[in-house]
Amino acid sequence: MNDLRTIATVRKNNTQEIRISVSIRDGYALVDMRVFEAPRRAASGEPHPTAAGICLTRTKLPELIQALQAAEREVSR
Repeated sequence: MNDLRTIATVRKNNTQEIRISVSIRDGYALVDMRVFEAPRRAASGEPHPTAAGICLTRTKLPELIQALQAAEREVSR
C-alpha cells in the first residue's frame, strides 16, 4: 500500500474536515491526520489538503490514543 487510504473523516467546522488515512511508506505503516479545506467560493471540487496535520508511525498510535483519551477525560470534568 503506497497511496493514502482514508479510513475516517471528522468535520472540523463549516469549511474544514480532518481526514485520517493509512499508508505504508518505505516499509513503515503510517497514520496521517490532515486538515482538508473546501475550495474557495469561486472554485468547485473536492476539498484539498492543507499543511496542518501530523503523520505518525503505527507504533506511536497507542500513545496518541491514550493522550486523546486523557484530553477527553479532562474536558468532560
